[in-house]
Amino acid sequence: MCAPIRASYRRDNVVESVFEYTQLSLDTSLGISLHDITPQVRRAIRESGVTNGTVNVLSRHTTTAVTINEAEGRLMDDIRQYMLKLAPPGDPYLHNDIHLRDGPPDWPGGNDAWRAQEPRNAHSHLLSILIGNTLAVPVVDGELAIGTWQSLMLVELDGPRKRTVGVQVCGTRSGMGDKPKRIDTSESSSNAASKSYQKKASPVSDGYKDPMDALCEDDPSADECKVFD
Repeated sequence: MCAPIRASYRRDNVVESVFEYTQLSLDTSLGISLHDITPQVRRAIRESGVTNGTVNVLSRHTTTAVTINEAEGRLMDDIRQYMLKLAPPGDPYLHNDIHLRDGPPDWPGGNDAWRAQEPRNAHSHLLSILIGNTLAVPVVDGELAIGTWQSLMLVELDGPRKRTVGVQVCGTRSGMGDKPKRIDTSESSSNAASKSYQKKASPVSDGYKDPMDALCEDDPSADECKVFD
């Protein structure tokens, strides 16, 4: 059985758990359109400092979706045409019977005012369900772990609108922070200077005293003082 790793060793390798949330805003095009949001998601990952984890992407509307595919112009035209065949806007849908629906009870002007502005967009809701509203993508070494031709895309199904996309980056980043530059790296540098540098890099409070340190000073050969890789 391996002996426990000394707490002082573990402190030097502490990582910080991160949960950073941001919202992307964009104006979409008429009808059905696809928008590449990969650069914005990558920027959110960089700003979070996460090196390994997951980025969750949420379409925050019932008539939009998010997906991963190739952001090539003619392919995106094919996707638009295919979706219109799956759920033709002109087909009869119960949701589009606006005259049979009641609006929110506190809508200014009552039902008539609400019905006047309510879009007939049942096909958009159905396509949103088929495509999906969320993505979870691995983050490895600070980068999206996607394929060469893959892009993260917001799919507008009832444009043009002003839309928001939720992006949450979850994972770990080094607790060491930016390592301070060492002025003197020669062998003649004192041990005290080296210890001072290590202390600045450690995320642990200076007031913490590891009881294992005292034990190992008294008996360096003890099993508890051995560090195993």
